Amino acid sequence: MPTSDRAPRIRLPSDLASSLKYLDDAELHKLREAVNAEFKRRSQSDTKKRSDQPIRPIKEAAQIPEGKANLIRASFKAGLKPAAIARTLGMSPALVRRVLQSALNR
Repeated sequence: MPTSDRAPRIRLPSDLASSLKYLDDAELHKLREAVNAEFKRRSQSDTKKRSDQPIRPIKEAAQIPEGKANLIRASFKAGLKPAAIARTLGMSPALVRRVLQSALNR
C-alpha cells in the first residue's frame, strides 16, 4: 500500500446525532468551537480561490457560434431542459439559459 503525506481519514459514527448525546457539555462546546473554526478556515480558502479566478464577460452568450446557439434553441423547443442541454454540449447551464434568454429578446 502506498504511503501518503495526508493525515488518515477520521471515520465518524454512522449515527452521529445519537453519538453526540453521550458527550458532556464541555466536550460538546469544544467540538462546536473546532467545527466553527474549520468552517471559517474553509470559507476563507474558498473566497481566495474564487477571487483568483478571472471574471467571465457578460456577453459570453454572444461568443457562442450561431450553429451551436441554434442547436440549443432547437433542443429546448424539442423539450429538453437547459441542464440536459448543458450536459450534452459540455457547457454551463447558466450559459444555456443566457442563449435561450437572448432568443426571447430578439
